[in-house]
Amino acid sequence: MENSKAMPYFFIVKSGRFKQTLFTLHNKDLEFLNPGDTFGLIACLTGHNYINRLIAVKGSVVIMIEKKNIIDFLSSKQDIFFKIVSEYSNRLRKINQKLFSLCSNSIYTELPKHLLEIAEYYRKNKMMNHYFYALSRYQQYGKNAGLKEKTQEIIRKLIETDTVELQSPEIIGSHVIFDQGEIIFLEQEKGEYFYFIEKGKVKISHIDSENEFIVAILKEGEIFGEMAILNGLARNATAIAFEQTRLLILSKDNLFNELGVKLLQKLFSSFAKRIWYSYRRALNLYYSNPVARLYDCLDFIIKSKEAQKKDISYYFDISLTDLRVMTNTLHLKEDVIKEFLNDDNIQIHFGQLSITNITKFEDTLKLYLSRERRR
Repeated sequence: MENSKAMPYFFIVKSGRFKQTLFTLHNKDLEFLNPGDTFGLIACLTGHNYINRLIAVKGSVVIMIEKKNIIDFLSSKQDIFFKIVSEYSNRLRKINQKLFSLCSNSIYTELPKHLLEIAEYYRKNKMMNHYFYALSRYQQYGKNAGLKEKTQEIIRKLIETDTVELQSPEIIGSHVIFDQGEIIFLEQEKGEYFYFIEKGKVKISHIDSENEFIVAILKEGEIFGEMAILNGLARNATAIAFEQTRLLILSKDNLFNELGVKLLQKLFSSFAKRIWYSYRRALNLYYSNPVARLYDCLDFIIKSKEAQKKDISYYFDISLTDLRVMTNTLHLKEDVIKEFLNDDNIQIHFGQLSITNITKFEDTLKLYLSRERRR
């Protein structure tokens, strides 16, 4: 059942059939699991409660693999390994696209024309190197001859007037170093590689002509960009170096050669964490009351262990502005969220947020979420 305590097992369907339901407030996604399909990995690796409901629709047999044995098992069965990674990448892609649809006025498509929307966002924000990069990628992937001619003329003028600085990352063997703010890839690009973060941080976001919506800030030990490689699809998010970042370049062919058992464990833990985190963010954006979103966002940051605990207090490495961007409430007037802003249990120190009493916070959160469920 959803919200039940995680078991320390990962499951593979050997025979039979299961109905799996993923709930997002008043909506639900239904799929059926058949022999060879898997379930339970997210909860097993993260320790978070289950986010879905699973029911056997006929007599079924499952293989149970203990958490401590997962990586050894999958390392010895690479066909199953890539099948599972592909399945979970698709799941993360679907959740992210749901996130994008909830936060953006732009309808996300697989069309290269979206690159021009991204370029327009960068132009408005005077980020000319990024503007140049997006236009160049449209030149590479676009099919509209008229639009390609226009973008080519803009690119020519940008170069002639020295408006942009042509940059390229430093490549050392199978490693690549990006400076802070450099684009690693844009959504809609084709992918040749995916990456393991050896040092630094990477911002994953969705961009339209008006806004940038941050999906996640990935840190050392996490992997990204695998969806485009394993499933042959265009990138569905933008990746930018949040600070100077060193990446290990990976492909489907060299994955097992480059990553040892410990790093493969991190790969799966990273998948599980990102899927859970994206699910919680999508659920958050379904809440109609922006105050409920703000409280709930702090709650899933705590549960993802991204907040520092001291006695009964919690400290967050984000500002109120960051929180409002994450909950898509930045465009609202302060009067709309005054209940949150006037909560004396929520403190702001040097721009950073903290919760004074976690018990009081949890009681307030329950109150707002109970109201949402009654709507």
